[in-house]
Amino acid sequence: MNRPLRHTRRGTGPDTVLFVHGTMDHSGSCYPIARRLSTWTVVAYDRRGWGTSRALASPRTTLADHVADLAAALASLPRPVVAGHSYGALVALATAAQHPQLIRAVVAFEPPLPWLPWWPPTAPWEQLVNDASQNPAEAARDLQQAVTGRPATGTSQEELAQLGTALIREMTDAAISEPTFDPLTMTTPVLTASGTRSLTHHQETSLHLADLLPAGHHEPIQGAGHIAHVTHPRHFAALIQQAHTPHTG
Repeated sequence: MNRPLRHTRRGTGPDTVLFVHGTMDHSGSCYPIARRLSTWTVVAYDRRGWGTSRALASPRTTLADHVADLAAALASLPRPVVAGHSYGALVALATAAQHPQLIRAVVAFEPPLPWLPWWPPTAPWEQLVNDASQNPAEAARDLQQAVTGRPATGTSQEELAQLGTALIREMTDAAISEPTFDPLTMTTPVLTASGTRSLTHHQETSLHLADLLPAGHHEPIQGAGHIAHVTHPRHFAALIQQAHTPHTG
């Protein structure tokens, strides 16, 4: 099932990046990044369950569906860099493992990888969602406050319930608890990244994942938390530019 691609900026140069957003997000969050990639073509889409693709998800939607959607989107693009945030980074990594010919490089910002040893048995945000799983609106409200440090304002109860339903579906998908790719055999260059103010397991997982990848490299974003693409778009754009030329140090 294809998602409609959105050219948020048509660049004057030859380089293209495809942005894959995370949970509780949508394609529009990459606009500040696009403005800082003046010569790049920047493309994004709303994943199933989010934004304009909200109605396309179902209780049976899994990580495999998101990987298939990304692969379909990539087929129409000139082998771009894929920049994924959080769950979107997991989608990008799994797709790169299955379809390396479609992707020039991956920027993976704090992907959720519970099957790696640096992830705690019960991470704080996962526990928060589990505790509120019978009340989707509560789950969405509590996670938004945990991630941003601010209460969810200006969002109706109905909207929160819809967001919470999609949130619970993604965070309780059994597939993300199983190895979805083998980092030791990936051939695609991957730049992992994390914020220096992010949760410890997010930072450690991103850092050590880079060590496992044959063409892996890690970069921190100083002063950033989990939503660095929103709070530090200039730094996030610099990661994309850096990933275009694989690290050789």
